Amino acid sequence: MNEILKNLQKPFPENELEFRVGATNSDKTKGLALAYIQARAIQNRLDEVIGIDNWKVSYKEITGGFIAKLELKINNEWIAKEDGAGTTDYEAIKGGISCAFKRVASVWGIGRYLYEIEGQWLPIEQRGKSYVFKETPKLNKQQNDNLVEESKEDRAKNIKLTFGKYKGKTLGDIFKENKDYLIYLITNSKDTKIINACKYLLNFKEVA
Repeated sequence: MNEILKNLQKPFPENELEFRVGATNSDKTKGLALAYIQARAIQNRLDEVIGIDNWKVSYKEITGGFIAKLELKINNEWIAKEDGAGTTDYEAIKGGISCAFKRVASVWGIGRYLYEIEGQWLPIEQRGKSYVFKETPKLNKQQNDNLVEESKEDRAKNIKLTFGKYKGKTLGDIFKENKDYLIYLITNSKDTKIINACKYLLNFKEVA
């Protein structure tokens, strides 16, 4: 269960992120760039981590919006979580359903980290009744470096051994149980991926 949740909650590649104008300054020259992901990216993540036949979503219409229920089949048991959203100004029904899906995905931890990223104020221009950014926003270097570091830690912890007394266990589990075995792997393993992951974990923060 913990491994599934970790994989669901991994940061998305920067090319899958999109940005919307969350607020504008008084003279409408700058907007607050808020990062988000499309529903399709969430669907792909669920397919990859859970499997196409192990998740399902349903919707219930309520006054002014929709409630989405996202169910995942874990250990042969269906587990459901719910969240909702109102209709949107553009394509009200489709937009409301999409927003409800994104919110319930966040309840499962998918893309939730994006809510913690501090928005940037960037130049905007008016287009119709709304505002758009003059240039495509990107995460600043500090934010991107933090996400890369988190992803690197997850990749290292999730490597599973196929040999030895810890066969079937991940490096993250071994790190908790016996750090000295990671030192043994650095010295004796011929797999550079395992060696580099062990070095990274031993020099990184202790797994909580």
